[in-house]
Amino acid sequence: GKVKSVPELLKIYYETVGRGCNLILNLPPDRRGRIHENDAKALREWRRILEATFARDLARGAKATADNTRGDDARFAPGNVVDGDGKTYWAADDSAKTAELVLDLGKPVAFNVVRVREYLPLGQRVEGFALDSWQDGKWTEFATATSIGNQRLLRTAAITSSKVRLRITKAAACPAISEVGLFLAL
Repeated sequence: GKVKSVPELLKIYYETVGRGCNLILNLPPDRRGRIHENDAKALREWRRILEATFARDLARGAKATADNTRGDDARFAPGNVVDGDGKTYWAADDSAKTAELVLDLGKPVAFNVVRVREYLPLGQRVEGFALDSWQDGKWTEFATATSIGNQRLLRTAAITSSKVRLRITKAAACPAISEVGLFLAL
């Protein structure tokens, strides 16, 4: 009777892992020392949904541009956020505490989950950011949040856009972003 439903499991995932925290489900074994069949069934469906959601990054390979790139050095190019390599990152100049990064997807793409990651070997830097979509010839803000850290997952209503903009609105040091991904959750 206390089985967590798949929507509850998804909510827990996005509110923990999606905010850079550890996932703790508190699923106790039953009197047999096993996870109850109903819990196991819900967990399998939850896993299937997560795997399907994150199987394809819709931003992979997008054309990325930024208002600032550290020393105009290709090692810190905006395209690093969509290359699928967690060891590369886009960085702004040391003096930049705010910055903008635009992903041109080349065509309208539908998504409802955004994943942003900082390059953590340099430390957690971002204290505030916003996301915008290109709608009717202008930018429209669809999400804001505070820290990014290892990963920040933001669920939104379904959005279809050919461009997405990440605005770093506050940072303790110049931003160093290793990924901006777009996904369509079931």
